[in-house]
Amino acid sequence: NMVCLFKERPKGELTSSNFEVTGCPMPSELPDGKVLLKMACISVDPYMRGKMNEGKSYFTAPFEPGKPFAGGAVANVIESNSADFVPGDFVLGFFPWKKYIVAEPKSLMKIDTKTVPLEKYLSSAGYSGLSSYLPIKHIADIKGGETVFVTGGAGAVGSCACQIFKILGCKVISCAGSKNKVMWLKALGIEAFNYKEVDLDKTLSKLCPNGIDVYWDNVGGQTLETALDHMKNFGRVICCGMISQYNKLPHERYGITNLFQITVKRLRMQGFILGDFDAKQRTEAIKDLTGWIKDGKLKTTETVLEGFDKLPEAFMGLFTGKNLGKMLVKV
Repeated sequence: NMVCLFKERPKGELTSSNFEVTGCPMPSELPDGKVLLKMACISVDPYMRGKMNEGKSYFTAPFEPGKPFAGGAVANVIESNSADFVPGDFVLGFFPWKKYIVAEPKSLMKIDTKTVPLEKYLSSAGYSGLSSYLPIKHIADIKGGETVFVTGGAGAVGSCACQIFKILGCKVISCAGSKNKVMWLKALGIEAFNYKEVDLDKTLSKLCPNGIDVYWDNVGGQTLETALDHMKNFGRVICCGMISQYNKLPHERYGITNLFQITVKRLRMQGFILGDFDAKQRTEAIKDLTGWIKDGKLKTTETVLEGFDKLPEAFMGLFTGKNLGKMLVKV
């Protein structure tokens, strides 16, 4: 068995010293009602960076040094003492970063990997898709024909958000940090540009001459500040993430200087976490997402590293733009 431990809290940028991949004992016995799982594919996500700091992050306690990281993954049932699962079943859940674990059946969702590829349950048919669909449907108050700007458009959530806005009839503008990522977005029918090569203020003036109705923020910092200047009256800002700030110490983070735009333009600015949405809303979301995937309307890609020992590399790669779409580790 293997485990990926959170070794020490980072001081700014992540380094290999924050992780430790090592051997650990195999589960010795399988209690009644439990299942033995082997990880098949593990998701690494930007929100985990906040849980590496001291203090509460999102709605959960931070990671503790010396203990395993934990996150979303797809696992294979190896042995079962539960009537609900049999060996060979694939399940989706939230697990410690161990190669083999014993799990409670009630925490697992059985998935069909024959109709939807396994990797999609960690991207467009799973957390990334839900993190896009639910706030778009229940917060953004979308009206057909509106202009939407999505930052981080080639990431796991950003690429889903771009396409869902487009499916709902919006004009979608997005940005990414490399030529290949911009080309990929354009192939999806998204008007995209490389933010590293342009003046963002001038580019938004050109592409959104009448302003932005909805801004989906994955980046924060100066990008958020510029976007606020281009919002229409009564626009909506969906705060999904602020990846430009995650690796900065508190005194290094960018201070937004134009928040008064929220008052002047009567903007609505709202963050979210998946726990805000109920089971009925999630069920509706998964139905629509899987339908769009099967119909070819929602297309995503994954950056996949092979091997449990690649977890630190994959996680650190999120913050240096190494991923196109969802970053995953196959075990």
